[in-house]
Amino acid sequence: MTAPHPALLALASRRSPAPIDDEAELVRSVGEHRMTAPVLAAHQEGRIELSSTAATTLGMWDLAERRAHLLFWQTVREVEHRLAPTGAAVAVLKGIATEARWYDGLGQRVCTDVDLLLDSASLTEVAAVVDALDPGRGGSSTIEWLVGRRLVQHVDLHVGATQVDLHFDALKIGIPTRQQHEVWASTRVVETAQGPIRVLRPEIELVLLLLHLNKDRFAYLGPFLDIAHIVDRASLDHGYLRRFVAREGLDVPVWKSLAAVADTLALEVDVPRLTGPRAWSWDRLWGPHARLGGHEARERAPSVQRFLAAHARGRAADALREARRQVAPRRELLEVAGRLDPGRSYLRYLAVDRRRFVASARPR
Repeated sequence: MTAPHPALLALASRRSPAPIDDEAELVRSVGEHRMTAPVLAAHQEGRIELSSTAATTLGMWDLAERRAHLLFWQTVREVEHRLAPTGAAVAVLKGIATEARWYDGLGQRVCTDVDLLLDSASLTEVAAVVDALDPGRGGSSTIEWLVGRRLVQHVDLHVGATQVDLHFDALKIGIPTRQQHEVWASTRVVETAQGPIRVLRPEIELVLLLLHLNKDRFAYLGPFLDIAHIVDRASLDHGYLRRFVAREGLDVPVWKSLAAVADTLALEVDVPRLTGPRAWSWDRLWGPHARLGGHEARERAPSVQRFLAAHARGRAADALREARRQVAPRRELLEVAGRLDPGRSYLRYLAVDRRRFVASARPR
């Protein structure tokens, strides 16, 4: 386990950090826990003292992050350009959209790709959308067939040199989002320093980010700041938030995740208290023993994230279908994901994959 440096926890919790006497460990932890911008800002404001070497290192990392984000913004504009003839629209999820809305400037939140949500009306025209965005990818007709049956929730594309995760389901946790129409209907166009983009309603963005923390096993401190910033800066409609979560049956993963962030960062937020088998199971899989474990915890994440769907209330049938998909995914799904080449033995792939599944589920 590689927990964040105490100074990082202090800054994330809005406390004054103690003087740094192990700068090399601090810098290592900054990189692992995605905290470059907050630490650099604290140094510039005099709340933390770094050597010129450490400050230069963080400054270089910060510059690289800013340049990457500018490329991501260019990618969003290119996507809009390529989709214009098709009439399809997209909303920007997480990443640069979260940064632009709830942070103070470019590069303050680590982003690794561009996440987009395709509008509901275009789900019947997925083949045209995929061909427009990534003409060389192929398999667009298969993707459209899978999307039409809600068997696939996203596809990885490349727009130029940038990886784009195109969502057909906003929450993307295996079980289908019940309120898919509401998710898109409640999107809005907001002005940012980089121009206008379509984004999720803040309450739904909060749910998405909380669920994503489960996928990462709460491994890194940086993403905790997403939740803190939204809670602090967004005018959340808590009644709408609770209704949305209840209708999806996601009470346990959402409220447990919010409580975990609130406890870690000492946030003042009202979180429903949950009991019962699903709450108990969530605590066993995502509890404090694994939290903020850095790269090691993230590597272990696949052994637990596959159980996220099983923690939804009243979604037993959906959870069973998701479990079946994980145990024996359709050949078409594997080919679309690039995990099975055409002509390769499907049964042999399943046999090898089952061995990996068992190995990943063992305690490490």
